[in-house]
Amino acid sequence: MIKNTTNPAAIRSRNALATSLVSLLLERPLKDITIEDITSSAGLSRQTFYTNFSQKEDILENSLNQLFSMFINGLPKLPETLEEMLAVYFEFWSGHKKFLSVLFDNQLSHIFAIDNIFLFKNEFSFYAKKGAKSQDELPYLENYLAGLTFQLLRTWQQNAWKEETETIVHLACRLLKGDFLIEK
Repeated sequence: MIKNTTNPAAIRSRNALATSLVSLLLERPLKDITIEDITSSAGLSRQTFYTNFSQKEDILENSLNQLFSMFINGLPKLPETLEEMLAVYFEFWSGHKKFLSVLFDNQLSHIFAIDNIFLFKNEFSFYAKKGAKSQDELPYLENYLAGLTFQLLRTWQQNAWKEETETIVHLACRLLKGDFLIEK
């Protein structure tokens, strides 16, 4: 559980713990990292850790929440088309490949998936509403968009991020248009 606070010292501690954990995760898996490893690397006490978090995974969840907030708050306005939104979405996450790799490689992709669903059911619901023919279809389209974007990011990461961002955006657009599998 993440303990909410706006205290500047707590925020600095959280950021230091996050930096420390990500740095350690580049060397070894999460299961091999202790709270002591994290706090020692961050130059903080175990008490500081437990004042802010309950478990190691909470640090990554907090960092991911911050990234999603940065993404949303960084948009001056919602992109007008689904294609523009996909370009902005994948461009943003392409700037955070190292963090996503750490998350995905440590079997914590579910944390991303949950936040991504929240994004598409709230801030990005507009795009599903444009395509829905009825209110009953809306949750299916929101989850479809969340699932599509998540799985494309996950596969991109599994392919060592070798494709250009534009290629992933183009692939997402083709999938949404039904350019695969079903013959016309």
